[in-house]
Amino acid sequence: MKRLLGIVVLSFLWCSPSYAEFVMQDLISVLIETKKIKSIEVAKHLQSITSTDKTYELVIRNSNLSLEDAKNIAEAIDKVSKNDGPKLSTLSLSFNQDLKDEGVIEILSKIPKTTPVIAFVECGITDKAGQAIIDWALENKEINGIYIEGNTFSSSMEAKFEKLRVNNPQLTILSKWASEEFKEMVKKTFN
Repeated sequence: MKRLLGIVVLSFLWCSPSYAEFVMQDLISVLIETKKIKSIEVAKHLQSITSTDKTYELVIRNSNLSLEDAKNIAEAIDKVSKNDGPKLSTLSLSFNQDLKDEGVIEILSKIPKTTPVIAFVECGITDKAGQAIIDWALENKEINGIYIEGNTFSSSMEAKFEKLRVNNPQLTILSKWASEEFKEMVKKTFN
């Protein structure tokens, strides 16, 4: 009987899904379902996550993500968090112009408020998402980087970003391009 039980346990372990397949499967599936090359590359990387990995990054820049993609990604990130998966350490959906305010707000409504770095550079967002970013950051004690250059913020929203910077000296907020040279370097390096 012990031998039979041992065989059953071993076969279960061999056939059981990996950690990534279990905890990260929804996120991996959603990324593949976007049918975007960069999303699929990120999904392949996420498949290598093991139970010893404490964090993961989600960097899907310049992928033509839609609002629907954002909603699905947000839900999947939420499931990873609720299943006690690794902590989201960086979220960058920069250079996805179709996200707009609604997509960014959807993402912010689902990502953990322990995510240290978020980036929505050139995502077609305005003060509406800008305020959502500020509200989200105020609830996040671990935030240390917000990168949102190349969007359309009013001078009053820029003043709010500056106040957030001043009140949180550990926090880097880049809300407008420092120069054309910096903008070109970022686009060349981080796309």
